[in-house]
Amino acid sequence: MKNRVLALVLAMLLLCAGACAQEETLAAMSERMTQPIEWTARYEPLPIEETKGPLPDANKYLPDNTGYVDESISVKIETIREYDTTILVAYVQIQDPCQIRTTMAGRYGTTKVTFPKFMAERMNAVFAVNGDYFNYRKSGYLVRQGKLYRDRPDPDYDLLMIDDQGDFHIIRDPNEESVHTYVEQMEHPVINSFNFGPALVMNGEKVLPVKGFDAGTTKKTQRLAIAQMGPLSYMLVATEGPENSGSVGLTVEELIDLMADLGAPMAYNLDGGSSSTFVLDNEKINALSSKKNRTICDIVYFATLVPETK
Repeated sequence: MKNRVLALVLAMLLLCAGACAQEETLAAMSERMTQPIEWTARYEPLPIEETKGPLPDANKYLPDNTGYVDESISVKIETIREYDTTILVAYVQIQDPCQIRTTMAGRYGTTKVTFPKFMAERMNAVFAVNGDYFNYRKSGYLVRQGKLYRDRPDPDYDLLMIDDQGDFHIIRDPNEESVHTYVEQMEHPVINSFNFGPALVMNGEKVLPVKGFDAGTTKKTQRLAIAQMGPLSYMLVATEGPENSGSVGLTVEELIDLMADLGAPMAYNLDGGSSSTFVLDNEKINALSSKKNRTICDIVYFATLVPETK
């Protein structure tokens, strides 16, 4: 009997140690991947208006879809397993805030959609993810590349704004008064904004209880989140879902826990499900086992500043 109790206690200690080690591994990975980069050269910034960046150097892509590194941008992609699900975590560091950008599939006011990789290729994106599918609804405070397209804040959808320093600002339950007051008090103008959510982490604290939204918060599915880790340092997370072999997907609350464990101070949920997309070198690299590749209306992308070589 004594030996059985001892064995049980030992097993529990080993399980606890394994869980703690895994938590430390996530935190250590994020700390390692977000160490500030000292850029050895400086390049001219891109215009705020919607223009494409220089063509990325094909020789700068890392093997096996693990990233891209040149003298103005670093993209490093790790694969992890959490919640019985395969998850891609991309760490992006840029030299200038102009390098985090957006584009639309078509002119604003249309319902045009296309594959994310086509938008990424058109804009010379180094790395891109899906946006918030803004043309799905008529409300929201929508700014893209410095232009205000829609000024109808919607309390049902938390608002993410990125200013001209590349810094994140999240407003929960936004309305016209709260958004206009916040924007008037901002030191820097809004360059891009997203109306989806919910907010996941704010100022290092989990945003709980989970705010419901029409895509479902308790369903285990593919998720996509974007986070600011520090000045000009970002983390993007794409989870697989039940349509993918060997994965079950995450609820929003599990996504909140994951982003907090990865050390995100500010994190926000973007469009998920089959829209969840990582594009690297103009190809989708996530959730490939389902063979789904949904057309969408917008992407968030990162551009290089290094001029093209002739």
